Amino acid sequence: MTLTTLSYGSGGPRARCWTSSRLAPAGLGFGFAMVPAMTAALDTLPPDRAGSGSGILMTVRQVGSAVGIALLGSPLAGVYADGPPAWAPHAAGDSVVAAHIVSAKTGDLPRLPAAGSSYVRGMGVVLLVCCAAAAVTALLAAALLPKTESAGPAPGGVAPAAPDAGQ
Repeated sequence: MTLTTLSYGSGGPRARCWTSSRLAPAGLGFGFAMVPAMTAALDTLPPDRAGSGSGILMTVRQVGSAVGIALLGSPLAGVYADGPPAWAPHAAGDSVVAAHIVSAKTGDLPRLPAAGSSYVRGMGVVLLVCCAAAAVTALLAAALLPKTESAGPAPGGVAPAAPDAGQ
């Protein structure tokens, strides 16, 4: 998405910077979270079940990705389809790439920024939906995950004394 926004971002440099500055931390966070999450999930399984657990984990990840793309692509497409002006042919309302192709063929490049602006507005809606989903997920995780006991000092606040090794 970032490459598309940077390549076709006719919304101007400010729009490209705004969008990429929001997408970059999300991508980094996803990258840093996936490996520990998958390792933690697989570490709970006995070694003889690691293969089937890995297969199930990958299947759930792929299905989740496909459903997530569909759920986030819908508001993006809806906002983008509402954005292109009346001058744009029907094909230009399908995607930013189609708008660029139509503009290149018709030679109507001055009107092209409207398509890029519509795309950036759609991405803003998608990012807000992602933010809301992340907040709801964090609240559910905090409320539903079991509390674990720490291996720290005893409830009285003082750690038990170690036995004397010299006696």
